[in-house]
Amino acid sequence: MSLSPDTSAPSDLPPAATATEADEAVRPPLWLPSPYLLVGGLMWAALSAAAWQAPLCCETGLQAAVVERLRANLLHPSFPMTDLPAVASAHYSPYALLQGVAARATGLPGASVVALAASANLLLLLSGLGRITRLLTPHRWAPVLVLAPLALIHWADPARWSAPSTFAVALALHLWVWTGRAAARAPRPGDPRPGRTPRWSDAAGIGVLLGLVLLVHPPTALGAAVGCVALIAVRQRTRIRPSLRRWAVAAVCAVTVAALWPYYNGLTAPRTPADARTTGPPEIGGKRAAGEPYTWATAHVPAGEVVLTDSRPAMYALAGHGAYVLADALPDAGLAPTERRERSRAVAAYLTASTPQARRERITARYGVRWLLLTRFQRLPENATVLAFGPRTGEVLARVAAAD
Repeated sequence: MSLSPDTSAPSDLPPAATATEADEAVRPPLWLPSPYLLVGGLMWAALSAAAWQAPLCCETGLQAAVVERLRANLLHPSFPMTDLPAVASAHYSPYALLQGVAARATGLPGASVVALAASANLLLLLSGLGRITRLLTPHRWAPVLVLAPLALIHWADPARWSAPSTFAVALALHLWVWTGRAAARAPRPGDPRPGRTPRWSDAAGIGVLLGLVLLVHPPTALGAAVGCVALIAVRQRTRIRPSLRRWAVAAVCAVTVAALWPYYNGLTAPRTPADARTTGPPEIGGKRAAGEPYTWATAHVPAGEVVLTDSRPAMYALAGHGAYVLADALPDAGLAPTERRERSRAVAAYLTASTPQARRERITARYGVRWLLLTRFQRLPENATVLAFGPRTGEVLARVAAAD
């Protein structure tokens, strides 16, 4: 016996859920944080804690020195490591100025401000990564995948993690999001055109932000500009010609900000070279001791006094605590070449064992040197008084008598 077309077999099963109901069934609760927020939050906490453990060497010590100079004089700071007025030092970027203002407002030392800024930088970077990933893809796990290479880059060499470049990259990510959304503005209801040109305010703001990135880290600014052009080319929903005036305003604003920065011209400022021929870090049993904190020395040297040394990690640590060095390991490109050479020669002459004591005294008198930090292989001058020894490296901190 067959069933008629209008007859259906009885069933006790509930009706199948619709597609919308199925989507709602697998949608996570509103109170549950996204995977990116959970993983990114854990990563932020771990790296922020690590920032407080970083020794004042290399980039960290240099940034702390910049903060100390801005704390002493916000409008007319000296060079980060040399006791001369910084006429055009590219270290005094908008990022450094923010740190200097924070140091003066809170009274925190430069090292603490740098550590706090590292946490803020990472938060800005993580938020930028999340926003740019969501702009490109709706997949909720895509931002999490981006965190893996970020963690590897940091842990590969945490001592060389550059705070200004991190800040600049974070700004560039937010800049791309702003540009992408401005270039793809939705049309007005009933408007037959495919889209509208960006607002003048958006174009000007994007240009100002690009100019700030240029002042903080020029190589990152180049990549940021290329990314903006690519986003405009891909996401522009209206004709290019009506939008050209807006984007031209953005370019003008970027150049204007970089050119009118009061501490240096962001378009013409000389950049510090990436390498310099200097004595390497001290050694313990044939192994480098780049992580030496030098607290045994910085506890004795007051801020603003000049130390003569050729130990690169000692230079960064001393400058990070507010002292100056006679000749720094990586001379600031804004310092006159003749001055750099004379200071380097003075350090070399002073540390040469055959140099007469009278010449040593002339060097300390000319440059106002009151402190020496010597390796265990360098000769202690006659008029020096030993105050402390490095427990790991055997280095010596001594004070020299002022010239009559």
